[in-house]
Amino acid sequence: MTSELGRFLRARRARTQPADLDLAAGGVRRVAGLRREELALVAGISPDYYTRIEQGRVRPSPQILEALAAALRLDDIEREHLRRLGTLGRKPSTTSRRQARPYRETVRDGVHTVLDHLADLPAVVLGRHMDALAWTPVGGALLGLHESGERNMARRMFLLPETRRLYPDWNGVAAETVGHLRRLSVERVGDVVLARLIGELAMVSAEFARLWSRHDVHAGVSDRKAFRHPQAGTFELEPEVLVWPRDQQTLCVYRAVPASAGAEALPLLHTLVASDLTSDDPVHN
Repeated sequence: MTSELGRFLRARRARTQPADLDLAAGGVRRVAGLRREELALVAGISPDYYTRIEQGRVRPSPQILEALAAALRLDDIEREHLRRLGTLGRKPSTTSRRQARPYRETVRDGVHTVLDHLADLPAVVLGRHMDALAWTPVGGALLGLHESGERNMARRMFLLPETRRLYPDWNGVAAETVGHLRRLSVERVGDVVLARLIGELAMVSAEFARLWSRHDVHAGVSDRKAFRHPQAGTFELEPEVLVWPRDQQTLCVYRAVPASAGAEALPLLHTLVASDLTSDDPVHN
């Protein structure tokens, strides 16, 4: 049976062309991308051994994983994902067992204080399963967050039409979201809440299922993000991200480049907050 490691390698193999590795294409090709023997050649292992890796019949050493990562020209996120895949099936750590127990996430008072000082900017605290746990009022105005509405950013991405309209490059943002969940699924093996979220989205969204099948991984952060807000117009903002490892929570703050459309949009978002089109509370939880 093909392992998760094998599926990832096969997906990366399919996206890599022989020319990318200075190999001759050579004759009729029945597979997209590299053949198994071509990847094995570049990685310096036998084709038979590589086939057994892809089929889940052997567990490769860290050195072989590094050779495969180099041959496939994986980026840093993909390399780390490959290393983690290589450890699947071993005895779970105490961290993994602890993560398997569902619990209600809360935001510490100190984090709320940070949000209070960021009240002029769109900011949101995301939990370990991509739930919006707290946000500034202008952050709620930007992202359409409400205390009584859907807070999970992955569900919002694939299930809410207004979120699809919010991002001009919805396809790109959706792919980032799925790539982030794919990476988390290996980092947090045994996390039942995360597994249920992924399973739910794969069942109800054909687009999610298609993107999930690509086995792409992503850090979940882009340099710039474009928005098409119904009141504030179309503009770009730059996210700055702070991670609290202790809580496994992430603070995402959006800032505007001076004299840009984003800088002009922020006062409009503040106007929405002031006119009670979003909640009046300074921070939600």
